[in-house]
Amino acid sequence: MGWRGYIDAPHGVVFFWSQKAACTTLFGFLADNMDPRPTRKQHFHLESKGSRKCLEAIEAEGHRAVILARHPVTRCISAYFNKFCQYRGKSLRHRDDLEPFARDLHDHFCAMRGHKTDDNILTFEDFLDTVADLHATRPKPHLPINGHWDTQVPAHLVQAGFAYDEVIRVETLDRDMPALAERLCMRWTPRTMNRTRVAETPTKGYLGTLPAREVAAYPFGYANFITPDTLARIGEIYEVDFTMFGYQPTP
Repeated sequence: MGWRGYIDAPHGVVFFWSQKAACTTLFGFLADNMDPRPTRKQHFHLESKGSRKCLEAIEAEGHRAVILARHPVTRCISAYFNKFCQYRGKSLRHRDDLEPFARDLHDHFCAMRGHKTDDNILTFEDFLDTVADLHATRPKPHLPINGHWDTQVPAHLVQAGFAYDEVIRVETLDRDMPALAERLCMRWTPRTMNRTRVAETPTKGYLGTLPAREVAAYPFGYANFITPDTLARIGEIYEVDFTMFGYQPTP
């Protein structure tokens, strides 16, 4: 299952979600089917439960397990774009420009490499190395790291044989969500929220060795960060997600 899920008791479903996998769209869908309607998406962050509580609801109450999943490659690159390169049109040039959890990753990277700088010098390749180290050094297998770069699926639960009743893929969201809503007698209003902005005509070439603070100067897209080496690295880091969801190595 996902690391966290929202237990929708009226509809008998646990909706598992991950950051950078259409969670804002999911929260909007759930809010549309609640009375009173939550006014802020923080409601779902605060009310979502850890995997153990979700598993209890599934086993004790017979709830179905539904997860929103995204290709690990585009999800990983999107996290780097949004949290280290550019956010809401602003170039993220210094540590103070980053959100607190991104500062933590910046600090972890600097500690790994022996850097002492507040400049946002993290390249995409550095980002992958740092995320890999955070995964490898998590205190215990069942303890999550920050959700923007954690796996979508906890490996220890997959090893225990857990499986989802339904996987809704971000790539086919417009087809899958209306069908799910109809089965659950819920309302679905088509919309895409908080989508990562990329250039319609990206620059040519590889940007994965460019410091994050410089990336925003280029019209960038996902392809600028995809090489055989980065695909292999992402495949290692997010192997459990590829295995669970059946995604091919290249998006």
